[in-house]
Amino acid sequence: MKDSIDNPSEQTQPKRLRSEMRVFYGDSHESLLSGFSVDLSTGGLFLKTDSPLALDESLILRFKLSDESRVVSCQARVAWINEKENPRKPELPAGVGVQFVDMSLESMKMIKRFLEHNIIEPKW
Repeated sequence: MKDSIDNPSEQTQPKRLRSEMRVFYGDSHESLLSGFSVDLSTGGLFLKTDSPLALDESLILRFKLSDESRVVSCQARVAWINEKENPRKPELPAGVGVQFVDMSLESMKMIKRFLEHNIIEPKW
């Protein structure tokens, strides 16, 4: 059995929780689309969407965690794409993996608390 010290990528992987919640996203606050997340971590989320988004595209994200009354709002970037045809990860629907880029400390703490205390399974 390998120790996580032997594999540095295991040490840097944030906890990822399967989580379905409505996410508003777009290039400006005036033109936000909506979709649903599939999973969430402190580093980002996977967004189920059929809307074409480009790799490294900058986005504004807004979403509410189920146990919070406040909305998380942050800058993000498209880190990878899971296409409908020839998916990179067949176990996931078509969509994009987004990385949080500019997030307040308070929003990060809200996500961390959510990940520590909740499990929400999507109904795909």
